[in-house]
Amino acid sequence: MKNDVAPSARSKRELILRIAAEEFGRHGFDATKWADIAKAAGIGNTALYHYFETKTHCLFTLMLESWESWFDRWSKCLNSPEDAVASVLTAVSASFNGPKSEMTQNRLLANEQGKLSSTRGSGREEEVRLASLRTARKVEALWVDFLSQAMEAGSIPRQDPTLLAHAIIGLLQSVWNWYRPEGRVTSRDLDAFYGQAVRNILRGPEPG
Repeated sequence: MKNDVAPSARSKRELILRIAAEEFGRHGFDATKWADIAKAAGIGNTALYHYFETKTHCLFTLMLESWESWFDRWSKCLNSPEDAVASVLTAVSASFNGPKSEMTQNRLLANEQGKLSSTRGSGREEEVRLASLRTARKVEALWVDFLSQAMEAGSIPRQDPTLLAHAIIGLLQSVWNWYRPEGRVTSRDLDAFYGQAVRNILRGPEPG
């Protein structure tokens, strides 16, 4: 019996997350009603709380998934500090190659990540919030460590690696504030434009 129930529960949870991401992305988190998500998922309001304690708990879960995805994607690219520019440009390209559902979650992360620091809850909601913050710091540390190693190897000019990491992460994540996959700008356009922008950042400021 347990083997039959568990996959069904996981499947329903994934359905709720997918619907929530679409609704939050379409209407905004604050304007989306929790009851509308329950209705779209085909469950009652009470049943929804079996999966997520609050609407914010659901949002933080989506944000945690996004940070985990960023860490997984970028860690596969940032592996050659001796050829740092090529590694970073591979990470730039990988940033724009996800499925549409992932792009929707990236937009949520860009728009709502301030809530991770400003909204403190309890129970499972707080656990997921803290996990999201930890994963965000892992992503930052991944970039800082790689860029520091690249500077030590002499493959990019020396500058503040923390400032540089935040500049690159912020630039790549800012795309999702405005980019829509159905618009005229393609992922190839993004790769070319942001790849050049990141090249310029890696060069550092002009000596003055």
